[in-house]
Amino acid sequence: MDTILGIEIKKKYVSFRWKLLSTYLILIIILFFILINFTTNYLLDWHINERQEELIEDTKQIADDISYYLSVYDSSIYKNYLENVADKYGDSLSRRIIVLDKGKRVVADSNDEYNFSTLNLEEIEKSLNGEISTNNYYFNDIGNVMYLGYPVMFEDQITGSVFISSSINNLYENVNSLIYRIKVLLMVVSFLIILGLYLLTYFFLKPINKFYPAIENIKKGDLGQKVEINTRDEFNLLGEAFNSMTVRLNEVDKQREEFVSNVSHELKTPLASIKLLTENLLIQENTEKKVYREFLKDINDEIDRLNSIVTELLSLVDLDKNKLKLNYENIYLNTILEKIIEQLSPLAKEKNIKLILEEINIIQIKIDKDKIKQAIINIVHNAIKYSEENTVVKVSLCLDKNYATIKVKDTGYGIPKESISYIFDRFYRVDKARSRKTGGTGLGLSISKQIINMHHGTINVKSRVGQGTTFYIKIPLEY
Repeated sequence: MDTILGIEIKKKYVSFRWKLLSTYLILIIILFFILINFTTNYLLDWHINERQEELIEDTKQIADDISYYLSVYDSSIYKNYLENVADKYGDSLSRRIIVLDKGKRVVADSNDEYNFSTLNLEEIEKSLNGEISTNNYYFNDIGNVMYLGYPVMFEDQITGSVFISSSINNLYENVNSLIYRIKVLLMVVSFLIILGLYLLTYFFLKPINKFYPAIENIKKGDLGQKVEINTRDEFNLLGEAFNSMTVRLNEVDKQREEFVSNVSHELKTPLASIKLLTENLLIQENTEKKVYREFLKDINDEIDRLNSIVTELLSLVDLDKNKLKLNYENIYLNTILEKIIEQLSPLAKEKNIKLILEEINIIQIKIDKDKIKQAIINIVHNAIKYSEENTVVKVSLCLDKNYATIKVKDTGYGIPKESISYIFDRFYRVDKARSRKTGGTGLGLSISKQIINMHHGTINVKSRVGQGTTFYIKIPLEY
């Protein structure tokens, strides 16, 4: 059970749904950390800048109050005043305030710790050079602190410096509190997004589950499978395409079975005739030469019939494997058609069919003459074979823009409308009973179409039952 469960879980977590969800989850986590990091830095910088501007404004007021007294500083006279200023502002602003003369000597300290001491701090150095300098520091015992050095000037002369030390722990606490609330909010939103995606993918991908059993049955050989997708999206199109494919596969499979049966029959019939003829020759004694010749002629005809079947099959295999190579040469298409008419005239005469060639233009074209000849013979041969006696088969050649157009028209049985789209499929026969009677394997038109396609041409057909059929072959003069 654990093994089965393990397999089920494994299958579940490699499904498209879980791949999609895991991808979104990874993206959300990455965005979560980027957003938190950005928000933290942004909020902290914003608060620190606000505090820095606030300190500068407060320090400026202090510097303005003491600028004159520091310029004429006399410890015996002004020491108490400066200390009172430092204490007053230190208490009201909750900050430590140190006043220094231009020699970096402390003249007032709101904490009474560094009076008359010399302080060498970066912020003080810069302030005595006329700069407003701020920096942030972290101390293990008191936490985060902002230092500010502000120059004291009187009549455009630097007379000293005001140094302020302010705790900014509350800024970090406020930011951390806000970030915590943002994290909680983002986690809730992320959970809702993942839940929504899970539900959406479950309902959106639910139609895919209908394909699995149908595909499994196809693997087992049951090609008549269909799926019902009741949506109005791409899955509906996919379902229709799948159903069309299975219908086509089923038809091809039936055609394959019919082909095997037809080929078996076609091969068996001449073989049986050859065997019967040879047995008759063997059992007869003192047979006349004339009889021998008649029997051998019949045997030769049956061998030609076998050879024709095998040749078509080999041609089809070569076409499928793209082994067939075209030997292009410049030739007059008129010459090929004349030879075809000459070759098939005896067959037409047997049925008293008038075979006509109409050459509207003289066309020179670069083609594989043997392959094109084979393709056209198949079509003209079919036209003769499926036409009634005492009718006409007309082959026309003309130039249509940059195409050589060959039209083969007969007045035979015609092709039902529902069969026209299948006549170029291999093994397909419109009337199986008549096809078996007239011979053939149902491969000729398929071979013709592939040969014409290899020449970058097209072949189309128009037909009405009882009125005949017309094939249109178009081959480009240049490509």
